[in-house]
Amino acid sequence: MSFQRKMIVVALACAMPWMSAQAQSAADLKKEIESLKAQLQMLTQKVEAMSAQTDNAALVQQVNRMEQKQELAADDQEKAGFKGLKINGTIEAGFAYNDINKSHDFSASAGAALGESAMIQITKESQDGEGVDWTLRLLPGSTSNPVHEASVSIPLNKENRIIGGLIPDWQGYEFFFANANPTLGNQLISHNALFDVAGSTTYAGLGMSHTFNNGMYALKWVLGNIDPVNDVTDRTASLPASGNSGTKSVGLAARADWFIDEFSYIGISLAHGSMNRNFDVVAIDGGYTHGDWAFNGQLSTGMQRNAAANGDDAAWSGVSAMVGYKIMPRLNLLARADYVENRKNGGGTYAFNGNSGTGSYGLGPELDSGGNSIDLNVGANLTRVALGTNYQINANTQWKVEYRLDQSSGYNFQDVDSTYHQTKNSLATSFVLSF
Repeated sequence: MSFQRKMIVVALACAMPWMSAQAQSAADLKKEIESLKAQLQMLTQKVEAMSAQTDNAALVQQVNRMEQKQELAADDQEKAGFKGLKINGTIEAGFAYNDINKSHDFSASAGAALGESAMIQITKESQDGEGVDWTLRLLPGSTSNPVHEASVSIPLNKENRIIGGLIPDWQGYEFFFANANPTLGNQLISHNALFDVAGSTTYAGLGMSHTFNNGMYALKWVLGNIDPVNDVTDRTASLPASGNSGTKSVGLAARADWFIDEFSYIGISLAHGSMNRNFDVVAIDGGYTHGDWAFNGQLSTGMQRNAAANGDDAAWSGVSAMVGYKIMPRLNLLARADYVENRKNGGGTYAFNGNSGTGSYGLGPELDSGGNSIDLNVGANLTRVALGTNYQINANTQWKVEYRLDQSSGYNFQDVDSTYHQTKNSLATSFVLSF
């Protein structure tokens, strides 16, 4: 009890005997007592209100000091350039074995041996889409290019942006890198066949992105160089080269998406190149994810001038489908099937020069069991089936296991003992950590 409240109570207590002595009867005395009680209660409430007001004032001062500190910290962060800055990444530690190479690989990731077992991404985002956003994505240890993306996005208004820089290919339903987020990244360890052999990798140029009808529809396009590393003149190289000079090809890449609802989408993409390598690639992909089920599919077709095994034009088409089912909230069963038709002119696709003969993909001119070409004008087709599991250990970690069977229509897989096979069996497991 405060000092003021004590003084009031003491004063009233002292006054009560004198007032009671002046009372004329017991009834009058009772009235006097009730009146004093009422006055005491009113004075007590006033004292408590005064104390609460004093306490609230101190609390308000403390809150104001905290808000000032927070504003100063935010100002310092903005001045230092950290406002809107995000850093995330992924690392995959895995083991892979196949009966063709017969190698025990403890660093392979995504089945392509491109060194993309680690990824770090730095993004700088503006607030409310009013400024320039940029993304830098690095692949430490990559044998091709450690810079996977270096792009900017400049808003013109809410629906339209200018985009430019080094941009990853956007064809198909699979991602280039693994990610422990169950809705982002490559869910199996390896990629589908269309991703590996029938599509481009990067665009370097300038374009725009557009959204319509509150994000239900989206369109993006880039004009520039498409995989300029492929613009070589050596027809015997492992990379396809249909051009006759070292001049970089100029191309147009575009993608349109229809987000039907929160569970499903359909997208169509194309890439056209000329001035050195002349090619056209068109793909349609879609997905549906709801409850325990997930479905993805892709159709792709394309051609490239003078990139087939017999020196003529290469042409290919293919299909890929993947299904996933969660038998429990953290455990996902996955199955994927791919087929690439590649018989024209001895074989050849966008990412596989038909003139380079046999290889790990099982493409090229169709071979017999002795490794001899049956017909230089007839290429081998490829079928690929993958089965796997994906276990979500926690929000940032996955454990994956995969078995994959590749089958060629010819004996186009040559092992380390120079024996030719129609099939290739692969087994892999990996841990994926994201932050």
